[in-house]
Amino acid sequence: MTRPDLIPDSEGAGRFLPWVVAVMVFFAALAGAAGSALHQATGAWRNDLTNTVTVEIPPLGGNKAARAGADLSRVTAVTKALRATAGIAEARPLAAAEIAKLLQPWLGGGGLIEDLPLPHLIDVRLSVSQPADLSLLAKRLARIGPDIHIDDHQLWLGKLIRLSQSLQWMMLACLAMICFATCAVVIFGTRAAFAAHLEVVSLLHVMGARDGYIARLFLWRAMTMGLKGGLIGLAVTAVALFALSRLAADLEGPLLGNFALSPLTLISLTVLPFLAALLTAVTARRTVLRELSRMP
Repeated sequence: MTRPDLIPDSEGAGRFLPWVVAVMVFFAALAGAAGSALHQATGAWRNDLTNTVTVEIPPLGGNKAARAGADLSRVTAVTKALRATAGIAEARPLAAAEIAKLLQPWLGGGGLIEDLPLPHLIDVRLSVSQPADLSLLAKRLARIGPDIHIDDHQLWLGKLIRLSQSLQWMMLACLAMICFATCAVVIFGTRAAFAAHLEVVSLLHVMGARDGYIARLFLWRAMTMGLKGGLIGLAVTAVALFALSRLAADLEGPLLGNFALSPLTLISLTVLPFLAALLTAVTARRTVLRELSRMP
């Protein structure tokens, strides 16, 4: 007996299934890649800025030669005060070239940075075993210069990490909604195909075909179409991610960091078409079994 074409590709709602799955896989892959990139960026921020503060020493007025000597004296005094403070593991003044490199993504290269009166920065590493009293340290530095400022990265770093984690949870919620939407489309398409071929299904049912056999006829067709749509969605995703990586590389921003995805993330993305095909097949089978259970 020839297997009936219960869900033909050229008629009914089933012909749209591969494109719907392609769109769902595309959005799922983008959400997964964005979540993974946020997770990597959060880890990089935490590793770079945990237990660190920056002391900012604004430049003094006057001519350039006199200002350079006074600024150097203040940097030396602040550095000595920092190294003598309990809870400070390391205090390192940044060279002018390092400060210019930090500002280059925003101000660009050329002679603009050299002409600006840039503040002097001291990178301070805090001790893990003995926390430093930053309020007391601020009072000590105020004696050297009332305009000297301590930038505690933990304040805005905590807010940034909480924002990143909230966005990651939103990505997971998007993935869940995409799965539910895919199941809804598959259920609709399967019911439409079941109703369109009810005579064939009824004949098979009367001839003694088991429900599992009839469900497998729908399952294999749904799996094939789901895999086809998943591969299309993955191909479009690969092009989109490549374009985004090129744009991110041109930015050279310290906040975004490297957009390159981890090998585990890339493997997870390549598995998405097969997961979509499996989800499509399982949903189609359960839908058909439910419809068959209602038949007399």
